[in-house]
Amino acid sequence: MKTTSGWLLYALLGATLVLVGCPGPTSPPTRYFLLTAQTALEPGTKPVEKPRTTNLVVELEPVEIPQYLNRPEMVTRVGGNRLRLERLSQWAGDLKEDLGRIAVENLSVLLGSDRITVLPNRAEQRADFRIATSINRFEPDENGLVTLDARWTLFNGPGKLLTSRHARIATQSAQSDDAESLAEAMSQAMARLHRDMATEILNQPRQ
Repeated sequence: MKTTSGWLLYALLGATLVLVGCPGPTSPPTRYFLLTAQTALEPGTKPVEKPRTTNLVVELEPVEIPQYLNRPEMVTRVGGNRLRLERLSQWAGDLKEDLGRIAVENLSVLLGSDRITVLPNRAEQRADFRIATSINRFEPDENGLVTLDARWTLFNGPGKLLTSRHARIATQSAQSDDAESLAEAMSQAMARLHRDMATEILNQPRQ
């Protein structure tokens, strides 16, 4: 009986050493992404009217986003009421701050002004316009179609309401299963929204 127990103990020890010595499968690394400003014209789009001035002062309120987007993982809609969190594809920074950053970059180019700021930062001069943006939905589906549903409101410097718009924009990613391509399509959707904002601002009379 002792001999059998001894052999059994040696066998168990040997199996443990084999398991320790053989590395298991490694999981793929997490990749991180940013939204990017889109200053170039998309195919088939008309350029925004040339700005009448290069010193417009525009204040942007921080973009409001739904709680399900306020997370590090990129989100994919896989059904009408079902979402999937992409654990291996995450935002490199805070999504809300990223949305504010590209809004400043896009509108600066579209309006020909370097005086676009996100509140609470303010320019030295009194603002000509203020924009408030609320995003209701902003994610791709399993086919790579990005849907941006947002409402934005334009005020003049003193705070008078000028216009309120509801935008629903769709952009198709080049590859539905590639997170980098999806981030690019999301950036393009925001660029279209900013182009609409810039056009509306340029159609407003200056005070």
